[in-house]
Amino acid sequence: MTLRFWLTTACSTIVSIATLYFGLNYSKFCFKQMRYLSDKEKIQIVFNYHNNRERVPIETVHKGTQYYKQIRYDNFEEFIQKNPNCCQVNPGGGYDLPPANFLDRITGYNSGDAIVLNFEVRYLDDKGNQKSKIIKFENAPQNCGAIRW
Repeated sequence: MTLRFWLTTACSTIVSIATLYFGLNYSKFCFKQMRYLSDKEKIQIVFNYHNNRERVPIETVHKGTQYYKQIRYDNFEEFIQKNPNCCQVNPGGGYDLPPANFLDRITGYNSGDAIVLNFEVRYLDDKGNQKSKIIKFENAPQNCGAIRW
């Protein structure tokens, strides 16, 4: 066995492992959990992110965007029950999200998915009255579901 053989073998192995790693990242594989996330899990992760916010942005006619205290849903099941057909993964059409670039995709920083939630947000107005409004929330999560925006 020559040095050339060992160098070729080592380089081939490194390239193969890198290709496998980056290819799996590109295909939305979550290495932390060693599996792919389901669409329901992705939607639930985005719901949890939104539901745990203290304040919610509401567009108003006279004041522009205002931030109000959010009334949270008790859990994901209540959210789905009160907002049937609210949520989609990659529903098609344009988004207010920047496109995923190649480097973000192969590193798993952007899964390439667009998670869109159209739902009723409940909040307290300036006078403490409970209000609600249908809002659209878009997100492009990482491969393991971490929220980017």
